[in-house]
Amino acid sequence: MPIRPANLATMSATIAGAIAGLSSRDDQAPPVRVTFESGYQQTVENGGCRTLKTGQGGVTEVSTEAKVKFALFSGTSCQGSRALASGHGTVTFGDPVLAGAIVIG
Repeated sequence: MPIRPANLATMSATIAGAIAGLSSRDDQAPPVRVTFESGYQQTVENGGCRTLKTGQGGVTEVSTEAKVKFALFSGTSCQGSRALASGHGTVTFGDPVLAGAIVIG
């Protein structure tokens, strides 16, 4: 599937915004707890793109410190996938977000 220039710009801005807070490998983002429809909770540590657990339904909550930014992506990769949601701190979703990857920063 070709990536349209408008989508590439949005995706790049989302990823850059999510990891902008990381200045070095020693300066790691605090852990992020992702809660799924099934009730399963996955803890994601360190910044960058991380794959989410499959088979647990959509993401219902992302919980972390207020300063930590995140972006949820539709595929299991943060490149070539569409950004579904982004924000910072703890966020609860009224409708579960079917995400396969998260970028934290």
